[in-house]
Amino acid sequence: MFTPAHEIPSSVRRKAAAVHEAGHVVVAIALGRRVSGALLRPPEGLSGETQFEAESPVSLDPNRQSDRNIIEDAIVVLMAGKVAEAVYWNKMSILYQPLVDSHRDDDKEISRMKSVFRFSPDKDAGYVDHCTQRALAIIHDQKAQKAIEEISDCLWRSLNVTRAEIDVILKKHEII
Repeated sequence: MFTPAHEIPSSVRRKAAAVHEAGHVVVAIALGRRVSGALLRPPEGLSGETQFEAESPVSLDPNRQSDRNIIEDAIVVLMAGKVAEAVYWNKMSILYQPLVDSHRDDDKEISRMKSVFRFSPDKDAGYVDHCTQRALAIIHDQKAQKAIEEISDCLWRSLNVTRAEIDVILKKHEII
């Protein structure tokens, strides 16, 4: 039995969106991506965006292992939001059982990125599981959990968090 979104207070859904973005942030930084900040979209902050420093466009060749690794890391970062949010909703499961469909944009981008590999359905499922496990390994780390919680609190309160604020939090929790 799922809890309809309108029955979940917007402050709880906003926290879920903040945790989602914080998951992207922590995993991206752990994998060496250059994050510049994150935000929740006004007025209610029920969706968000992780922001990255501008990078020059590059052509990636999925036949080269180094390029495959870059693509995979990007997929893991995209999956991290969903994984972090699932951890949050699991903690809230005594109160709410939402039918979460806020991952459509991430899922669409993941599908686009992994399409270059031309996996069979079986290989595709295995690859998705592999990438999910990589995201989980980072997110379930106790220090990462504390950083995600603190970053999401900043996002929840102010609708944005800067890289300087993120760095203070990551340093505090010994992630950088």
